[in-house]
Amino acid sequence: MTEKASVGGSAEHLEQEKTGVGGAALGRGTVRDHNRALRQAHDAVTAWSHRALGPGRTDFGGFPYREVVDYYRRVGKLAVSTELVAALRGAGLGVECSGRVRPWSSPDAWVFDRWLPLTFTDRPMNYVSYAGNDVLGVAQWTADGTPEAADAADDRLMAVLLADLVTRETDALAAEGTDPRQRTRTTAVWQALARLADYAPRGLSDTAPLETLRGALGGPDDERAADAARDAVAAIRAEAPPALLTAVEIALLPVTTLHDEQMFLRSIQLFERLFTLTARALTTAVEAVRTDRPADAAAALESAAARLSGSTGPLYRVLTTMPPESFAVIRDHTHGASAIQSRPYQLVETVSAKREGETHRPEKGPLFALDATLQEQFLHRAAGWATQDARRLQDAMVRLDTNWRGMKRTHWGVTMKIIGRVPGTGGTAGADYLKAAADMGLFPLVAAA
Repeated sequence: MTEKASVGGSAEHLEQEKTGVGGAALGRGTVRDHNRALRQAHDAVTAWSHRALGPGRTDFGGFPYREVVDYYRRVGKLAVSTELVAALRGAGLGVECSGRVRPWSSPDAWVFDRWLPLTFTDRPMNYVSYAGNDVLGVAQWTADGTPEAADAADDRLMAVLLADLVTRETDALAAEGTDPRQRTRTTAVWQALARLADYAPRGLSDTAPLETLRGALGGPDDERAADAARDAVAAIRAEAPPALLTAVEIALLPVTTLHDEQMFLRSIQLFERLFTLTARALTTAVEAVRTDRPADAAAALESAAARLSGSTGPLYRVLTTMPPESFAVIRDHTHGASAIQSRPYQLVETVSAKREGETHRPEKGPLFALDATLQEQFLHRAAGWATQDARRLQDAMVRLDTNWRGMKRTHWGVTMKIIGRVPGTGGTAGADYLKAAADMGLFPLVAAA
């Protein structure tokens, strides 16, 4: 059983390669380590497949994710063994033929069904599969269908995603303590975790560990901040459902062996949650306006605006630590996957308002059809409300619009710093595309009261 050459570095130099920012991912190992990991993953998948096809109920929670994910990360998704991919595909077909995946009777079955296709390397790459977004949807498994419960589930998911990123960068700092770029990156993720309550208020029930971390930042002692960060991570993980922890762990399947790509993937997963929360707030507001509940609509938009305000600075500060040379490698191997394909991002801009002359391009993602946008509903119904209710909702719409455009302007600035004016990952004009997009408001016909 053999493997292809790893993406992100030549095999003969693996042992001497730098780790952390600008280098290889921690735990990448040697070619001998890769071959051992491959054998372990293949044997584990084969053994599980035999159990899955035998009598009795399939134990989806017992699937050998750890062995498979460990191997994929060691070599990069684009260099994995075709034999292992075939074994994984066979496992999926065997379970599907036995009828034990649908209906999804448990969160473990949900995760397995959505994760397995991510391991198939012969499928065209797109944003959803690259980011593992469908796997992370397990966060909604225990939600009761209300927007409040859905928001709380996404808050928990954001907390777990960030906790994983903090762990990776804290470990990298311990390994590369003299590297100023790694210290900058790790400090940025600590700061983002300390601000978690600003953009994921229900991500951790007791915010004392976050306050302790905030107090430890800014001092000369990295050890104190590192200990506080690990304590906050432990608190987050202790509250998370097991299936959510599993989903977050296995949704990280980078195509290269660069440490920076793992940060990049976690960052876009975090932003996807923010897009999802914003889209949910807008759809909630549309229904509230349609049924003449402007106060409920305003509350939903105020919450979304506050999340964007609290998250844009901390999360983009992490992304600014991406070395341009690392992103060039990532971009070369992820053509076809771009955040402009994000379903919730597209939904945000579709639900908010219709725009004259706007055309849909297939590479941007799905096309949503709506009876009426929030802007149209507001302009049609606001005259029948009490003045204070109409003004509150109008102010909430303007604030959300301002914060959404602010986020897009920050994205443009980060892109200029990292890649300049070269083409973007989705075939767009890169920074020029983002600059034009940042000038488009959510509610062009609604002005501040």
